[in-house]
Amino acid sequence: MGTREVVTWHDTFDEDAVRIAERELARQHEEDRQRDRDRRDRAKQERDRREKQEREAREQHELNSKMSGLRSSLTDGLKTYQVGSKTNIAKQGIDHVNIAMFGPTGSGKSSFIQIAEKVLIGKTTVITQSDAKEGTIILLEFLPELNFRLFDTRGFFDVNKSMHKELDNILTGRIRPSQVIVRDEEEGSLPEGQAMRTGPVPLKDRMHAVICLLGHKDPKEYSDKMKNIRASLKEEGYSPVGALAFINEADYVNHDKRESLMVKMSASMGSPRDRTYAFINHLATETEVSAESAINVMDILDTALIAAEGYIKVQQQREKYAKERAKPKADAAAMSIKDFIEQIGEEHKWDEKKVNSALQLLEDEDIYDVAGLKQFWDDVKPKLSIGMRSAIQNALFPK
Repeated sequence: MGTREVVTWHDTFDEDAVRIAERELARQHEEDRQRDRDRRDRAKQERDRREKQEREAREQHELNSKMSGLRSSLTDGLKTYQVGSKTNIAKQGIDHVNIAMFGPTGSGKSSFIQIAEKVLIGKTTVITQSDAKEGTIILLEFLPELNFRLFDTRGFFDVNKSMHKELDNILTGRIRPSQVIVRDEEEGSLPEGQAMRTGPVPLKDRMHAVICLLGHKDPKEYSDKMKNIRASLKEEGYSPVGALAFINEADYVNHDKRESLMVKMSASMGSPRDRTYAFINHLATETEVSAESAINVMDILDTALIAAEGYIKVQQQREKYAKERAKPKADAAAMSIKDFIEQIGEEHKWDEKKVNSALQLLEDEDIYDVAGLKQFWDDVKPKLSIGMRSAIQNALFPK
């Protein structure tokens, strides 16, 4: 009887095929898991997006509610502001006020701008930090929807050698919004193709107010730079509004500590204490905008508008006086006696009664021109009061 070969299952088992099949199953399983993770990530991103929108809308609603209960009239006044509504100045072609805001990088300017935008126009601009490196856009415009513009002087404060020159160029309107400045070791200059304004700049194109914004640090850190800046602002006729951005909420809510810092910062910035305000830098603290901070930002802007109109009024008066001084004066000898006496009266602020009495006296003496008054001055002057006699004599016989 022959021998029969018995074949068992393990004799036909192909280990390589099994390993390939296992790897394929594992790959398919991993792909399924990755697709599931991607689907969950997309769902989470969408959920986060909706939650952010809802949170921002809720925050805006809460902020609006708080603002309406506190200082809604202030906010409405800023939204509807018209040039001249604060001090009744003549517009003379000025349809909006320009407010320059400057301070070191990280001082809270971006937070200030975003609070102002959120309250006044209901949206915010994403602002990146800037330093004083080459190619920096140093003058960015915000709030163009309103009748005042807020200009962020980006990176300007961190320049040393060319800082005061740039400050003067910004305030006088020689550097315009969105121009890029090239900074090297010596000084700042504009790249080829970007011309700086030369000659007189119209008042409407200059900066009309300045907000000096410093971070919550030791005031001594700013003392040297601010000393020169205060002198520059004073020379140009600006009275700055001060803003102090706190990055420590505990210091902000501590009244004594906050007041101590405010007094020091007020002196450093050159702004009166009653024109120096504080708010919390919500970007640095990663907190929601408090109603108190929002109101203080609105107060800063409102105070800046008052300062701006004051500056415009002074500059208009200066321009008026400059034009009057530039006018050629008429030859006194060729003037009628009426014009001559009225001109003297205007210079010495005589009232109408005083002017008319002088004219009547000269008419009684049959004097109708300046030449006749000079000829008979010795006869006429004893009949005039001492003040009137002195004014007329100085005009007749200038030294």
